[in-house]
Amino acid sequence: MARTHIAPLADAGLAAAIRSGASLIERATARGLAFALDELGDIALPDPVSAHVDKAQLRALASLYLAADLEPAGVIPAVEILAGLSTDGAASLDLGGAEPLVAQWWRHRAEKLAASERAAFFSRLFGTSYGPAAADADRNVQFEDRMLELCEELYKLDETPSADPHGTFDHQARVRNAARSLAENLGAACTGVTAFMASEIAVMLRDAFSILSHADLRHCFGARDVWGVVAGIGRLSHQQPRQPTAYVRRGKAGMTVIAWLADTADAMVAASPLVTTDNPVIASAGEWLEATLSLGEKPDDQTPSAPNTGLSNQPASPPPSSENAWAALGR
Repeated sequence: MARTHIAPLADAGLAAAIRSGASLIERATARGLAFALDELGDIALPDPVSAHVDKAQLRALASLYLAADLEPAGVIPAVEILAGLSTDGAASLDLGGAEPLVAQWWRHRAEKLAASERAAFFSRLFGTSYGPAAADADRNVQFEDRMLELCEELYKLDETPSADPHGTFDHQARVRNAARSLAENLGAACTGVTAFMASEIAVMLRDAFSILSHADLRHCFGARDVWGVVAGIGRLSHQQPRQPTAYVRRGKAGMTVIAWLADTADAMVAASPLVTTDNPVIASAGEWLEATLSLGEKPDDQTPSAPNTGLSNQPASPPPSSENAWAALGR
């Protein structure tokens, strides 16, 4: 008997985030933008001649940032584990209507980016250290500091009393400097394969979500939503419990901030204000700071009772200063 597929709130929110990421990649590669060609090499701001290419890079990177945080949350890794277990017969599972999707994933596994390839790629772009990346892999160690500086300046934009919705001139200057530093950092981390990898990972995320959110798979694991399925696969494979909440919150917020960076790329070379105090990116900056801090404070093996995957529209609580934040994170 077919089961009614009523998408849980968590699944709907994750699906929307994945669609947003795919849309950013489509915008980045639209109209034949050639930033993925190897012969272009690395392109950095603030060269006005290549501004359109920088925006394309940043939009693709915004989507990739979400993907980088969905990796430790378990979206793609859980499907890889499930496909292996079901094919090897190591687990007796009634996957129902999800079985053809899982089988198709397994048949085409050699065409997909391996976990080690994804880990090395995310490390080069964002300095991430989780996953099976080689010890000598390139790592963008400055990214998180640059991201912290921008998010902190954005969040504090309206703290100085001012009737002007742009805040003070000095604070706008600090936002602009932080934005340019982050854009230059990300531009230097890009390579000729960035666009190709972004498209490949977007397809993998889409397919993985289609499997994990399948109603029959929720029934198989007795799960309420996609995160319950991920947790069930983890238990079946004797993996450490995952902590998806903060990763999803940070990934979505970081994607918003970097996408905003792309939209303001042209204005970075001028002296005009970049953002007003009512811009939604300010709330996303606060969300990124709060989620990043929570990841530094919580042990990885702490199991959430009812994962809240960052779908709430409630404003984030005020983040700590950079010195206190990084001190709490052990930096």
